[in-house]
Amino acid sequence: MTLLEQIEKQLRALPPEKQNEVLDFIAFLQQRTKTAQTAKPRSQRAHPAFGSWKQRGIDSVRYQQNLRAEWGI
Repeated sequence: MTLLEQIEKQLRALPPEKQNEVLDFIAFLQQRTKTAQTAKPRSQRAHPAFGSWKQRGIDSVRYQQNLRAEWGI
């Protein structure tokens, strides 16, 4: 028995109101899948904060190390 046949068999065993819930859930899954497929990953380089430390002339790693030393981390 295929997956589709198994789903159909179990769906037929449900009362009509539960069948409607299954249909709503399928629509939800389709919408979520469509949204996930159309969303493009955004580049972090496009963010305005990218490279902001370079303009300040500060070594960001050393700055972070100094802060952690101050805080006792």
